[in-house]
Amino acid sequence: MASALTTSLVLGVLAAVAARGAVGQSPTGSAASPSDTSSARAPQRAWDAPGALAIAGRAIAARRNAYADSSLRHFSADVQGHVYFLGELRGEREIVRADQVALEVYWQAPDRALQTIVGRRHEVRLPTHIKYHLDHLSLVLDNFGDRIKLGNGDEVWNVLHPAAPGALEVYTYRLADSLEIRVRDRVARVYELEVRPRDPERAAVVGSMFVDRQTGAIARLRITFTAAAYRDPDLESIALDLRSAFWEGRYWLPSEQQLEIRRSLSWLDFPVHSIIRTRLEVLDYDLEGEPRFELGAGERVASLPADELERYGRWQAPLYGGPIEESDRSIEDLGAALDRARTLVRPTELAGGERLQVALPDASSGLRARRAEGMLVGGGGRVRLGDATSASLWGGYATGIERVEARASLDHALGGWDARFDMRLHGLEDVGFFRPASGVGRTLGLVFEGEDYSDPYFEDGGRVSIAHAVAGGRVEVGASVLRQRGADLVMQTVLVGSRALRAVRPIDEGELLALDARFEVPLGRALGTAWSAGLTGEAATGALGSFGFSRGTLEIRGERQGLGNPWAWSSRLTVGFAGGDLPAQRLFLVGGRGTLPGYAFRMWGGDRVALWRGELSRAVVSPWVRLRLIGAAGWTDMSRAGEAAATRFGVLQTPGVRTSAGLGLGLFYDLLRVDVMRGLEGPRAGDPRGGEWELLLSLNPMLWDIL
Repeated sequence: MASALTTSLVLGVLAAVAARGAVGQSPTGSAASPSDTSSARAPQRAWDAPGALAIAGRAIAARRNAYADSSLRHFSADVQGHVYFLGELRGEREIVRADQVALEVYWQAPDRALQTIVGRRHEVRLPTHIKYHLDHLSLVLDNFGDRIKLGNGDEVWNVLHPAAPGALEVYTYRLADSLEIRVRDRVARVYELEVRPRDPERAAVVGSMFVDRQTGAIARLRITFTAAAYRDPDLESIALDLRSAFWEGRYWLPSEQQLEIRRSLSWLDFPVHSIIRTRLEVLDYDLEGEPRFELGAGERVASLPADELERYGRWQAPLYGGPIEESDRSIEDLGAALDRARTLVRPTELAGGERLQVALPDASSGLRARRAEGMLVGGGGRVRLGDATSASLWGGYATGIERVEARASLDHALGGWDARFDMRLHGLEDVGFFRPASGVGRTLGLVFEGEDYSDPYFEDGGRVSIAHAVAGGRVEVGASVLRQRGADLVMQTVLVGSRALRAVRPIDEGELLALDARFEVPLGRALGTAWSAGLTGEAATGALGSFGFSRGTLEIRGERQGLGNPWAWSSRLTVGFAGGDLPAQRLFLVGGRGTLPGYAFRMWGGDRVALWRGELSRAVVSPWVRLRLIGAAGWTDMSRAGEAAATRFGVLQTPGVRTSAGLGLGLFYDLLRVDVMRGLEGPRAGDPRGGEWELLLSLNPMLWDIL
């Protein structure tokens, strides 16, 4: 793959703005799997203990024969698999392109092979010009041979296999586990050998080999690479899991393989990454039939013409039946490979890419305009102290207030835990819970409409947090010490035209000492829809700070993407409540863009809220035009917790439930959205403003975190 793969994704996004384990199994064979075999945990051994070296020596000797049995002369196999190109936008993953391939594989002793792609189909969901290397679309035979290369050598080149001749001088081995595999006529034992290089500065593999005791064959290879192995500076990591199945009581043959390649820009730390995930599975082997033709020397990968590939009709799974979801077993196995590798060597020896980078938290931290700042120009840098630790610094100068704003952070990952420490100096924040627009959208709104869709204030201080994967989801707990200060209107008129700008609303100033928590969890699938939930909580103590309150929200989300189907829909219900003495900056605010379009912006508020937003869409001219039907309903209420703050801030509770509806178009892969919405209720007593028509130009919310 070209080194500009990630670059193309980032540029595609910005242009739109402007832009886990089984060894294997088969119908006639049994395969090693920690989850479905009887396993006796082997005693912990030292590195290069005699037993470990003996097992490694057997594996090296066995590789002199094809698949550890010299009687195997030839085979053919049917293989199918998936290749997904994903874009990761600040932790959220989106499918950019989905591919499915079918191969016919022919092998003849000693090392001749032909793999022919006989079927292929794909769907492009976001702009990309990605072209895969052929070895991303083909089966790894005999665990690579003595030298490992990936990406036709552009990604990894000439890395010595841990069971190749000479490997004992390059690698060190440790016996980690043993697995018993019951087959028809015997019990096979597989030993897990952990492998790491003697010199971590050289190009090498780190991970595990699962070696059959009787034959010395490698039943499974689960590895990643040292940083020196990566030839492309944009590479962050490669994780690989090759599984074999035991066929006819004699041969360990390839059964299934997973690969994950993660990239980012080598020179710029920006919250956009690209991920390639592949899974290939052997559907059937033919070990008996005579070869139809004699193969030439070496291994080759070929493809039928495009029109023949499109006519292939023997698919065993749908296009979106591969490794997409984070709960997918193959993805969990690949994550385990990286986690295990980090315990075998220092994290700094695994991280690919540059150590020092230019850094931008998002596009708006480079250039933006706000009513309370004027124009701001900023930039920063990030230093990677290893695969698990990094430090970042960002600063910007706001011309309207003639002040420097700054942010510093330290991130550290250990196993499944992520810790983060943040410090802020004069950081700009927005009142409310619901986001009305992206950062770029706020700037454009201010320039052309005189509205930046925010109620700003400033804060200084810090926050420390830890996060961990739990129950298929993620929990984060944090503690903050912040000084919050009100903002002033420093821009008097819109930059284009002469429209006066909306005044900046007052907040409650003071010191905030608070604990907060967030829990995100997938709920599963129902009615073809992926459901998830998010629970947040915040509590501040008035004994130490200026504010004493608590606030919590529950959000239920359902989304059915148009994966292989022109129809898609989404639904999001948020319920929130607060208690204590709520400051104005913690009110729930609704009205207008982001909540209830067709009403005045943030005209209602309170300490209790319920807001539903839904959308039904259909591709009309894919991927250029998607028709959207949109609806929203909201309600706020006040108790004693929020009455005083709402009065100071200048908002009322909604007079019952307020609704809005409309139609929209999603243009250019649904990245640009043009919506026409109307508030459906008219004026009521004590609330004289009713619903109106509103035209909304916006970018797809999946982009907001990077904009």
